[in-house]
Amino acid sequence: MKPYLLRILGSHVQTRNHSKVGVAMINAMVFGVYGYLIEMQLSGSGRTDPTLWHMFLAGTGSGVINSFITCPMELVKVRLQNQSIPSTSSTHYRGPVDCAIQTFKAGGVRAIYKGMTATVLREVSFGPYFVSYELFCRALRPPGKSVNELSGWRLVFAGGAAGIVAWCSTYAADVIKTRMQAEPDNTPQNLRYRGIWDCAIRCYREEGFRVFFKGLNATIVRAFPCNAATFVAYTYTMRALTANELREEVRV
Repeated sequence: MKPYLLRILGSHVQTRNHSKVGVAMINAMVFGVYGYLIEMQLSGSGRTDPTLWHMFLAGTGSGVINSFITCPMELVKVRLQNQSIPSTSSTHYRGPVDCAIQTFKAGGVRAIYKGMTATVLREVSFGPYFVSYELFCRALRPPGKSVNELSGWRLVFAGGAAGIVAWCSTYAADVIKTRMQAEPDNTPQNLRYRGIWDCAIRCYREEGFRVFFKGLNATIVRAFPCNAATFVAYTYTMRALTANELREEVRV
């Protein structure tokens, strides 16, 4: 097998392993922070159920906080994926940790958080994410039942559709983030993106408005099953934990 094909395979495996750990950690943090922010808003308000506005604020807040973890992880992922293509670049990353170390050595904390503003703009999609999930659940709710009693295909559809809404709401920011993070550290200063707006303007001038939606179809195809599984797992886990708490209270 040719050496560059081995590098492609190795980089692909490294990226997949890095992504699996990252997705699990990110989902745990997003849902955890979301729940905490919901409780903060409800405490002292006299309400027991959050409004759509509460959900939007909690989702947006969890996305902003999540950006501080997501940005470095996304940068590493993008750079590992880019080196899967044979290149004349002298930079070669042996894995996620090596990529992070080399990037830090090249530009410090600022280099690790390259594309942070665009990442924040992308991650605020968790606001529409949780709101749309609630709205879909309400629309699919059978007569005489509450949203908390939904099951089966209704949860699958609501979760998958919410994922599509979230991605569509901030996909342009994801394109800009990826372009900025994919830029090599050794790019000449006069050719570098000077920021999110400079990147957006240059992309638009070179490729037109459609550049901000490149790959959206593939993302939507992936978003539905991934987010359907996420919400189904989250919903049934929370129901199991709630039922366990009720049993413990009865025993006491």
